[in-house]
This record gives sequence, C-alpha cells and structure tokens, in this order.
Amino acid sequence: MSTEQFDNPTPSSSNDNDIYAKYYELLEKNNEQLAKKICEEARAALEKERLEANPSVLRRLWRWTGIGEKKGWDIIQLISTVSIPLLLWWGTQYFTDQNNKQQQELAKQNKIEEREIADRKQKDELLKTYINDMKASLLDKDYPLKDLEKNSESSSIARTITLTTLTQLNSEQDQQKAKERKYNQRKGLIMQFLYESDLIKIDPKVNSKFDSIIFLDKADFTFANLERAHLYGVHLYGANLKSAHLYGANLKSANLESANLESANLKSAILKSANLYNANLERANLSRANLSRAQLNNANLNNANLENAYLSRDNLNNADLENANLENAVLYKYNAKNLTNEQIKSACFWEKAIYTELDLTNGWPTNGWIAKDPKANQRKIDEIKQDKASDPLERPDCSKWK
Repeated sequence: MSTEQFDNPTPSSSNDNDIYAKYYELLEKNNEQLAKKICEEARAALEKERLEANPSVLRRLWRWTGIGEKKGWDIIQLISTVSIPLLLWWGTQYFTDQNNKQQQELAKQNKIEEREIADRKQKDELLKTYINDMKASLLDKDYPLKDLEKNSESSSIARTITLTTLTQLNSEQDQQKAKERKYNQRKGLIMQFLYESDLIKIDPKVNSKFDSIIFLDKADFTFANLERAHLYGVHLYGANLKSAHLYGANLKSANLESANLESANLKSAILKSANLYNANLERANLSRANLSRAQLNNANLNNANLENAYLSRDNLNNADLENANLENAVLYKYNAKNLTNEQIKSACFWEKAIYTELDLTNGWPTNGWIAKDPKANQRKIDEIKQDKASDPLERPDCSKWK
C-alpha cells in the first residue's frame, strides 16, 4: 500500500489523530496490511458514531448514498470525487437563491414606489380640481360664493366639497411621516387658500360660531402642515387639527372652540385672545406659546406641555391640567375663581411656575421667564403649598417630563 494517501493528513477530531498515529506506528513496523485493516475498522466505527449523533435527515441521506456500506478508504476516494461537484452545486444554488431574493425585494420596492407616485399624482390632481372649483364659485358673476344673500346654497356646497377633499387627501403614511417631521402639505394649502379667500375669517369682536362663509366643523386637518401660518381671526370651530403642525402659527383671536388639537405642535404659536373653550389640547405641545387672555374654560390640557407658556390673565375655569408640564409657565394674575389650587397641584412642576409680575426690563426673554420679585413669587408658591386641602389624592405622573 502506498503512503501517498496519508501525506499531509488533516484530521477532523482527536479520534482522527489517534487513527493516524496508530497507522504510522504500524507502518514503522512494516505491517502495512494490518495498518490498513485497523484504520478501516477505526474509520467505520468513527463514522458510525458520528452518524448516530446526526439528525434523522442526515441519517437517511447517509443510507441513500450508500456511504454506510463503504469502507474508510473508499469514503476518502468518494469524497474526493463527489465533494467538488456537490460544493459547486451548493454554491450555484446559494447565489441563485440570494439573487432571487434581491430581485423580489427590488420588485417589491419598485411596486411601493410606483404606488406612492400614483398616489401623489392622484392627490395633486384632487387639490388642483378643488382649487379650480372653488375659484369658479368665487368668481361666479351671478352667484358669487361670498354673497350669501344671492347664493345661500353655495356655502353648503363649498363646505361639502371641502370636507370631502380633505378626507381624500389623507394618507396611510401621514402618521409615520409626522414622526419624520414631514406633514401633510396639501391640507395646509387648502387652509391657506380658504383663509386668504376670506372664506373662514371671523370678526374678532363678534367671534360667532357661525360667522364664516364656510363652516369647518369636523373638517379633517389632521397632520396638516401649518408651520408659521398667518391665521389671525380664523374660524375653526370644531375642526379636527389632531397632530397638526402649527409651530409658530399666528392664531391670535382665532375661534378654536371645541376644536380637536390633541397632540398638535403649537410650540411658539400665538394664541393671544383665542377662543379655546372646550378645546381638546391633550398632549399638545404649547411650550413658549403665547396664550395671553385666551379663553380656556373647560379645555382639556391633560399631559400638555406648557413649559415657558404665557398664560397670564387666561380664563382657565374647569380646565383640566392633570399631568401637564407647568415648568416656568407664567400664571400671573390668574383669578382664583377660574384656576384653583387643586387644578395647579394636579400639574407637574407647578412649584417652578411664575405667579407674580414678570421682569421685562430687557424685553421678552429668549431663555425663559423671570419673576420681577423672586421672593414674592416664592411666597405665592409657599401659600399654595400650605393649602393642604387642595393636595391631590394621587401625585401627578411627571416621569414623561424628566
């Protein structure tokens, strides 16, 4: 027997090492025939032991190939004959599968992009059609939309068209896009069109629920992009502005009675003298908002962020401030009849709010409000603390503000 088959052996385990060591030992004693026999027997026993440890699928494969019938030396020859084609087949199959998966993912992504493109085109066409229809009503010589005496039905028709179009402009991706700070631009454009066409303005002195030409009660402006929009005196009674982006918007003297502003971003918004009676401002961001003289009777401010908000002279009768953030909020000259200590203590960080006159010697501050007389402000805070009868049964949950 030739020793070439065992040149540079690569044992797979400690058992293999023992077999090779015994083989070379016998070769040195010129007993090649006995060495071959022992190695064959040892190999067979070793493979049988390994096979029994394998899953049943491998066991059936072992029987199917007939390897179990072969001797150790035949197995070595079989492996050298079969392993390379088998490896090539496996490699080809693997890369084929990977390529198919990539093609399927690419096709899926292309379909998604195609649907998004088609959806954008459809919504752009809806917006274009709406603007054209409204312009035609506004410019109608015989029955102009603004002249309700001549054409009282136009208002109802315009309202129906508006509500329908806003609903059709909703997108399944609105919520996800809002998290990425990408809001519904088309709804914002409709709001601006209606406002600049004088269809949803009110006389701040009258501030009637039914004073605008188009009544937007229940109108769906969810996720609308109205950043820094000029909406002075806008009539949005009962409108749905949930999760709308109103950062820095001018809503002075606006009628937002019973409007849904849940989770809306009103940071730095101007809401001076706005009517927010019975409005839902739960979880709204009102940090740095100017709410001076706003009507907040019965407003839901549960979990709202009022950090650095200006609430001086507001009417907060029965407003729900539970778990709201009042850190550095201005509550100067609040009336005990419309803002009780119970309401204050239901909020978070009320001890860090300002209840006395502000220090405005350097103009409106950019880094937070400062009490003109810090000691007087602290006395007011201590006075509220000493009112034990106003302590809530359960402390507010302020973990979200930390």
